[in-house]
Amino acid sequence: MATDVRVGPYRIVRLINRGGQGSVFLGYDKRLQRRVAIKIYPLPPQRRARKQLLREAQVIASLDSPRIVQIYDVIESSDHLALVMEYVPGCDLEEFLAALRPSLGSVLVIAADLAAALSVARQQGVVHGDLKAGNVLIATTGRVKLTDFGIARRPDAAGPGSAAALTPEHCRGQPLDTRSDLFALGCLLYRMLTGTHPFYREGQLDLRMLQDKPAPPLQDAVPAEVQLAPELVELVDNLLQRNPQDRLANPRVVRQVLRQVSRTIPLAAGNSLLAEARPCFRPESEDDLPPAVPAGLGRDGRSRLAPKSGAGRWYSQPRWLGRATAAALVAAVVVVGGFFVLRFPGETAVHVAAPVLHLGQRARLPAEISAPWLVREVIGGVRERLGPVRVSGPIGASPVTTISSRDFGRDSVAAPDEQLELGLRCVELLCVFAVTRTFGEQQANGQAVLFPDMSLQQWRNIVRSTTAALYP
Repeated sequence: MATDVRVGPYRIVRLINRGGQGSVFLGYDKRLQRRVAIKIYPLPPQRRARKQLLREAQVIASLDSPRIVQIYDVIESSDHLALVMEYVPGCDLEEFLAALRPSLGSVLVIAADLAAALSVARQQGVVHGDLKAGNVLIATTGRVKLTDFGIARRPDAAGPGSAAALTPEHCRGQPLDTRSDLFALGCLLYRMLTGTHPFYREGQLDLRMLQDKPAPPLQDAVPAEVQLAPELVELVDNLLQRNPQDRLANPRVVRQVLRQVSRTIPLAAGNSLLAEARPCFRPESEDDLPPAVPAGLGRDGRSRLAPKSGAGRWYSQPRWLGRATAAALVAAVVVVGGFFVLRFPGETAVHVAAPVLHLGQRARLPAEISAPWLVREVIGGVRERLGPVRVSGPIGASPVTTISSRDFGRDSVAAPDEQLELGLRCVELLCVFAVTRTFGEQQANGQAVLFPDMSLQQWRNIVRSTTAALYP
């Protein structure tokens, strides 16, 4: 097979890991001068299966949390798909647990961060479905991130995960929900505290025990000298209940219990994860040789998502330029199409730049989708949050007010409070909507993945809700 050392615009540095679903490489984005993780999958021949794989990008892109590995880009060739993600230096939890038994303080930090990630996923209606130690990354900051939503699913879907993440629901072919992920979290907690998976025997999952028998009592599985808080023992017991109806359903409650338990241990012991995990961190070297990857991804790969800069920014620009633009907008009086922006009491002045639209010829979108439609729906999302809004910009300015030169300089004439930049990029099977809100020297970013065959109302709901989310 012909090979190359690039995936689209990203240079491949070295192999990080090779698994059943695909290989993960360390890459470098020269445009933004940052390292990225690139996971490469072979594309299945079936159109339906390819579309399902693309939905992985939708699931990950919809989750915005410091406890979840972020996705930056999707590159597709004729035979392969590459997910370009946040690179997390450090190690995974499987490597960590293979090296040592973590302290109670470290266990509580790991579990609390995972509960936070699951809470965000629950808010988006997403089930991870494969919560295992290999999908938990310990960063060099001493905090944890959840990765690999590759078999993530919406509620009411069923399907197999890895053996370590299997639940009684998996075995019975029942639908999964957040409680399934919490069962897997309970298994991880049990393993971190005792050194063994609650349903493993001789290194393998005991399916009969998983379905028919309770886990061995936690307190009996830890060394005799270890005394665990009753709240922690009760929590683990609850999460490992075979019947999902008997488990906690909200990860926030789990996190609250973990925080309560953490307050019972010495402060110094609660800051132990970084010190314990540091010997397990992967070595970082500038001398690594780029490995060979499929050539098609380098020569012919096409981006399926607009690249995001930093924490969710969908377009690329130098940071100083973003700050200068925002400052200029705040300092200047806006003139749009020959009209000044006149602000009345109680209104928020918003300037909307011309949307950047890249609509592939093979993407069959609802007929109404256009730049004016996009601006109109975005402003609708803003008004849902802010109330009266005065809009300036080359498209969709409303209401338009003309003032004479003698009115210039009055208090009613003002620069916009903020600026919105919009983008919509579509290919045959996938569309990405991105919106950036600049206010003062701050910036908020939103992104959503849509599908061309969605109804116009579904498009409207997603565009408006993504915009409204920028106004907490």
